[in-house]
Amino acid sequence: MKKLLQSFKNLKFRYKLTLLVLAAGLIPVSIIVVYMQSGMMNLLHENEVDNLEKSLEQAVETIENQEQIYENLVDYLSYSQDLRDILTMEPKSDYETYKEYVDVADPLLQMPQLYHREIREITLYAESIEVPHGNTLMPLSRAKEQEWYGQLESGTLMQWTVTRGADQEITASRKFYDGDDITAVLSMSLNYRSVLEPFTNLLLDNMGGIILDADGRVVYAGYSMDEEYRPAQSESLDYIQDNYTCSIREMEGTGWTFCMYRPTEIITRSAMDLLIGNIPLVGICIVLLVLLGYLFSRRIVSCLERLTENMNQIHMGFRKVTVSSNSNDEVGVLIRSFRRMMDQMNHLISEVYEGKIRLQNSEMKALQAQINPHFLYNSLSIINWKALEAGEEEISRVTLALSTYYRTSLNRGETMTTVENELNNIRAYLKIQLIMHDNSFQVIENISLDTEAMCLQTPKLILQPFVENAIDHGLDLSEKEEKCLTVSASQDVDSIWFEIRDNGVGMEKEKAEEITSYQSKGYGVRNVCERIRVLYGTEGIVRVESSPGEGTTVAIQIPKKPEKRMG
Repeated sequence: MKKLLQSFKNLKFRYKLTLLVLAAGLIPVSIIVVYMQSGMMNLLHENEVDNLEKSLEQAVETIENQEQIYENLVDYLSYSQDLRDILTMEPKSDYETYKEYVDVADPLLQMPQLYHREIREITLYAESIEVPHGNTLMPLSRAKEQEWYGQLESGTLMQWTVTRGADQEITASRKFYDGDDITAVLSMSLNYRSVLEPFTNLLLDNMGGIILDADGRVVYAGYSMDEEYRPAQSESLDYIQDNYTCSIREMEGTGWTFCMYRPTEIITRSAMDLLIGNIPLVGICIVLLVLLGYLFSRRIVSCLERLTENMNQIHMGFRKVTVSSNSNDEVGVLIRSFRRMMDQMNHLISEVYEGKIRLQNSEMKALQAQINPHFLYNSLSIINWKALEAGEEEISRVTLALSTYYRTSLNRGETMTTVENELNNIRAYLKIQLIMHDNSFQVIENISLDTEAMCLQTPKLILQPFVENAIDHGLDLSEKEEKCLTVSASQDVDSIWFEIRDNGVGMEKEKAEEITSYQSKGYGVRNVCERIRVLYGTEGIVRVESSPGEGTTVAIQIPKKPEKRMG
């Protein structure tokens, strides 16, 4: 977490602002999307439950209406005086009994089957009937053999029982009492599928249903679902309630409980499909947020970035303010304040530099006044002749080089010299250094200047500090077998270029940049950089490039037509 925070702190302000804009846009959008998705899923769930309840209510009402018809029919037959007369009649002969059954019982018990296709048969079981008469009249003992008889409760209310298995059917039965004894039972056998058809027809398109009787026994259980959605316990109401979206309704007459259910995943899948369909739109919004955030931050931060870059340039020694702003916001005020501050600073620096140059010139003139050049040159001339007389040619060369070096360095007290004299000065200095170092390094000259360029003015002693640094801190510390120092001078239309290159130990980029800044520790190098800045302003350039192990290159640019600002 700390690394992430530090990485965020190290980001550029532009990217920070872009991320903040993106976050400010994405967070509300995400909240809205989540809220709308949640609301949509709740709405779909409520609509689905409402549809299930309406469909189930309609189906149950249809079955209830049929159940009421069957119950009314059973009541009608139960209270039919003709049937009660048959149960209580005194048989005169078998023929008369049979004729009574055919003329009275059969029409009453078989006629409803013609109008109601769900009715398979209606049978009257009675103790007074000794011989079965087709499927309409049966001895009471036959009723006791039926599965539904054991489920009959006491009383004369209509009982509903279901037989499941190979021959599925629904039986509606009612008892006849004579005192405390059961004298007859009327049963109506109904087609299982036809009675439940209003309910089972709804179980399409990944729907399921279950019907339980008053004792919790399963009357019906079925579904039409893909395999992935099928319930593991299709006949368990508790399992279905826990894992599916369902609707439950109880039918009053039979005491049956109807349950219709559907997988919740299917209900929410439409909402997810809608969300997935909106993903490209959300992606486009995110891309627009990123682009707008980047452009917005770039627009706001560009002035700050230019100001920061200008400050870095000033830290490197380039004191010209290049950034500007005409806005009245905080950034514009900051830029204008910075410009005023740098103008004041440049004015103060110019005054300090000019005073320092005047002081250096005074000190130089005082030093030169203390040194008698004629006496120095005459002394060096005598040493040279004595060396020649003694056959010491190397001493003679050193004496001549030293004489040339001081002649070009003193330059009759002038602060400016010619390009030619500056090159002669550095040649004399290198001759002395080569003798001091036993010619341990090679000196290469690349001078490509015409006669006119040789006569141009340049500040004196601007090459010697850099050559001295190249030898002391570059070549002397190097372990290379072939050490080389290259002094170059070239020209273009407006400027003279001096270049000093060595193949010594080199240095890091930060240290090379520090050499030409105000923080430079070398007095000679700092003095050269300050004089060039004071004399030529931005037209004078001192640049140092270096790489560890590769060497160092110093480039100095002097304009051909310098502004006369000498002290």
